[in-house]
Amino acid sequence: MVFRSRSMRRVAIAGISALCACAGGPEPVDPLAVQTLAIEESAPLGGNALAQRIQEMERAHRDMVHFHATLRSLRYRDERESMDVLGRFLHAYMGLHVDPLLRPEWQSSHAELMGLDANLRFAKANLLLQLREQPSVLDMVEEITDRFRGREDILVDYPIGTQNRLAKALEILRGKKWWSP
Repeated sequence: MVFRSRSMRRVAIAGISALCACAGGPEPVDPLAVQTLAIEESAPLGGNALAQRIQEMERAHRDMVHFHATLRSLRYRDERESMDVLGRFLHAYMGLHVDPLLRPEWQSSHAELMGLDANLRFAKANLLLQLREQPSVLDMVEEITDRFRGREDILVDYPIGTQNRLAKALEILRGKKWWSP
C-alpha cells in the first residue's frame, strides 16, 4: 500500500474515507446475542473454527504490516493530512477487525494461537506508536506483559520484519522514542 503518485494517494484516501462513511452508525444490540457472543468468545476453539480463527488472525496481521509500511512512507514524505486520514481509518479498522480478535483471553495461552495473538498485539502497538499515541502503546505493553507472563521465550515478529523473543521485543517497544519514525 505504498503509493507512488499524489493522484494515487488521493484516490486511496477518498476510497478509505468513503469506506469509513459507508460504515454508518452502530446497529441496535440484541442482549441475547451479546450473552451468546460472550460465551463463544470465552470457549477455546477446535477444528474448522480454530482454522478460521488462525486465518482471520493471519489476515489481520498481514493488513497491519501493510498499514505499517504505508504509515512509514507517509511519514517519510511528511504527508500529515494523509497520515491523519489513514489514522482515522486505522482506528476504525482496529476497532472493527483487530480488537474483537484480541478480546478472548484463552487464545493468549492456546498452543496454536499464542504466537499469532502476540504478533497481532505487537503490530497494533507498533501502529499506535507510529500514530504517536503513547498512553495506548503503554496500555498494550502492559496487556502483553500480563497475558504472556511466564512465556517470554516465544518468538514474535517485532520489530516488524525481524524476529525476537517476546521479552526482547517488549524491551525494544518500551525503549522506542515517541518522536522517531
